[in-house]
Formats: sequence, structure tokens, C-alpha cells
Amino acid sequence: MDETRLLQSRLDDLIDASREESYAYLGFLNEKEASFASGYLKNLHLCFNLYGGYENATRVFVCVCSDDYTAFDVTLYPIKALMIESSGFKKLSHRDYLGSLMGLGIKRECIGDILSVDEHRAVAFVRDEICYYVISQLEAVGREKVKVYEYSGSTDKLCTKHEELTFIVTSMRIDNIVSSLCKVSRSEAVSLIESDKVFVNYSIPSKVSCCVSFGDTVSIRGYGKFKLVMQTNTTKRDRLVIKVLHYI
Repeated sequence: MDETRLLQSRLDDLIDASREESYAYLGFLNEKEASFASGYLKNLHLCFNLYGGYENATRVFVCVCSDDYTAFDVTLYPIKALMIESSGFKKLSHRDYLGSLMGLGIKRECIGDILSVDEHRAVAFVRDEICYYVISQLEAVGREKVKVYEYSGSTDKLCTKHEELTFIVTSMRIDNIVSSLCKVSRSEAVSLIESDKVFVNYSIPSKVSCCVSFGDTVSIRGYGKFKLVMQTNTTKRDRLVIKVLHYI
């Protein structure tokens, strides 16, 4: 069974579970899986929500609700946020944290986003069933000794690190936007889109001519995540001057 058919089977099981329990969860899903899940559930006209522990997370859980249960309480998602704090002698990277977590025998699907707080601290989102295992077993990241504890602060404040950028585009077509955000040619932008490396609000654009809107989040593998904020001006040649947030 290929990955798509396996995911579809898991979603069908999720739907069945939601009918018995009012709501059910599946995760963590990567962007491509979340895009497939979103399209599949929309086509079935089901009530669902995507959430990964904080607003605009990359790796997410999908929650499916029964027809008579439409309230999504993000505090009920089976996700825990863990602070990983090192001794502070070496700068640690996302790869360092992820490698050490998976070195405990944890599957990738049990780990969500890992957000850097500073050079020596990061918050990792994990499935709640492995939370206390990680706290008790993760003693080092690389060669740096660490302590791990549940993060009690606001998770949404963790994703506020960004730089504000300005771009001039001819239109809000996704190929135009990707070309500007990545500083590549239009043909290279089209290649990124057609290779399923571009996601708009967890969905893969159906055509390179699709238009995006202000407020949309555009994620591009290898280039990062961007939020389209607003149009600030128009040039003499009727090009759009837009403000964009680049999450860093």
C-alpha cells in the first residue's frame, strides 16, 4: 500500500472514530499529508480542523468532528509543548534537537514543530503520550547536557519571530508570489509549485495561475514560511507593492 492510500485508510478510521467519540485526532502530519487530508475531508463535507500546538504550525494534527459537534478546543488536542534547555556552551540547531529526539527511538510522526527560543533553548511539540518519556530520557542534545520540562507559556508567542519584507509583484498569482519570495525566475517558481513544494494554508495550489489573498500563509520547502499581510502601494506601472512577514 502506497503512502497516499495508507493515509486515506487512516483518515477513514479517523472518521469512524469521530462518529463514536464526537471528535478524533490524527497526527502529526507533514504539509503534504495535511494538504491531502484537508482536500479529502472537504470533499466529504466533514467538519475538521488543523492545529499543531500554535498558530500556523507546519506539522499538525487533524481533528474530525461528528455532524453535531463543531466546537474545536485547541487545549484538547493531544499535544504537549516541551522546553529543552541546554547548558549554554554550544549553539544548537533544529537538526540537533530532532536527531536527539529520534535517537530515543521516537518516530517522526510523534514529533511536531521544534521552535528555537534562542541559541540554547527550543520548544518541541510532541504527542502527549510520549511527553513524560522525553522528559525522563532526553539527557543530552549532541554533546550538550539538557533539562526538559513542560512549557507553560503562551505557545502562540513562540511564532512571532519574523522579519518584515516588501516586494513588488505584477499580480497575486501564486507563481508571481513564489518567484518574488524565493528570488527565483518564474520558471523556477513554476517548478517548485508543480513539485508540490509550495503550500498555501496547508493546501497545494491546483494551478500555477491560482491567486492568493492577503492573510494567506505561504510555505515553500527550502525557503521558509511567509504571511502575506497587505498591499501598501501601487507603482506607476500598476504593479503591487506588498508587505510580507517572513518567519525566522
